[in-house]
Amino acid sequence: MKRWLKRISLFVLGLILLAGVGGYLWLNPGRGPREQVDPEVKGWSEDVDGALVLHLKGSPYEMGYQRGYFARDKVKLNIDLFEGLLKLAEQEVGLPRIASNLILDITYALCAPYIPERYKREMEGLADASGCDLKVIRRGHVISVLTERGCSTFAVWGKATSDGALLHGRNFDWITSAGLEDTAVLALYEPEGLQPFASVGYAGVVGTLSGMNMAGISISQIGAITEDTSFRGLPLEFVLRRLLEECENLEDAVALMHSVKHTVGYNYVVADGDAPGARAFETTARHIAEFGPNDPNETVEYAVRIEDAVFRSDEAMDPVIRGLQKCANAPGLPYGSNSYDHRYMGIATRVKEHYGAIDQSVALEILKATAMENANLHAVLANVTTRELWVAHAAQGQNASLQPFVHFDLKRLFLRPEDRLAASDAAVTPGPDDAPEPALEGEATAADVPEDAAPEEKTP
Repeated sequence: MKRWLKRISLFVLGLILLAGVGGYLWLNPGRGPREQVDPEVKGWSEDVDGALVLHLKGSPYEMGYQRGYFARDKVKLNIDLFEGLLKLAEQEVGLPRIASNLILDITYALCAPYIPERYKREMEGLADASGCDLKVIRRGHVISVLTERGCSTFAVWGKATSDGALLHGRNFDWITSAGLEDTAVLALYEPEGLQPFASVGYAGVVGTLSGMNMAGISISQIGAITEDTSFRGLPLEFVLRRLLEECENLEDAVALMHSVKHTVGYNYVVADGDAPGARAFETTARHIAEFGPNDPNETVEYAVRIEDAVFRSDEAMDPVIRGLQKCANAPGLPYGSNSYDHRYMGIATRVKEHYGAIDQSVALEILKATAMENANLHAVLANVTTRELWVAHAAQGQNASLQPFVHFDLKRLFLRPEDRLAASDAAVTPGPDDAPEPALEGEATAADVPEDAAPEEKTP
């Protein structure tokens, strides 16, 4: 009998030990090999009107390494600020640091099967070049599964704009007191075998929060708190990045959005500057609804439908998804909420007011007017048709909407400086059709006038 009890005890102890080892390995996944990378062979950085622009090219590991090398100080600051947010949670909510780290580690472990390997390798390259802890970097990339954001977005084109071009505005409304704006970068990606794209974000984050690709696809997202959640899925910053890397048109975007395993409540607006057109997607862990411009399926009484326009804030237009929401006065009507009155109706009213005359300056005013007060971390306007961006970041705790917007011409910016000069020269070189007309008899040409000749005086 004692022998059997001893065997059972050893068996149970073995199971506990095995479970402990398995749990440790699950919460501390392995990584790929370190690689020898010269970041300056393919990558580089530059300053554009005070904004740090990173040029990242090559394999996932190479691009992560380039980011960590060219923005090392900002990456380290980004990690420090993230740790500071966890410390703040400990002070204000009473959540012990070990508990917050464990929650994030579990969240990453649950999301990991859905995160493409290329992003995991990029995070590893980022950690190796910057010297930051890979585990902390991983934690930072699942924070979107646990925290809420406000945000608002609109896309207008065709009859709505002055020249038919597609303009896509996006307010990223989140904490402005954490100092994240000091780590802001514009990353220009040229990934192997995928679409080149621009990502507006922060140095320590390889996921995308705002941006546009060179095929003419632009993206935006809005937090929409819901009861229907799951930690098993793809975090939103990787959903947005996949849209930019993998999609050439709206059909690609629709297919990707319906195939992705979503986690928590988010609304998205994806636009195509070449079509032109846009779609809104309302998502929870188990539901997704898709809407186009002036969509007859927007049957809820608070919906505003406008031709050649798609816009969103927190509240869903799909009745099923709205019934699951916990934002904008849900499950009741959204009237009176900041999301609906200030952001959603703020956009709708101004689009109607300026309909047919919306250009870059008007779109910027709409964007500024509908930012959340004291919570506008960055604001982006894209002319998706011409591949231009205007970007502003919060400064010293003040809204991005109150700051100067920096203009980025992506067609030019994706070229190296020496190629930009050549492109500029080619643009001004006269062709055969630009040859000057022959001079009339007795009329001097530029070639006939000596270089040191005084200019001819003209009588008023």
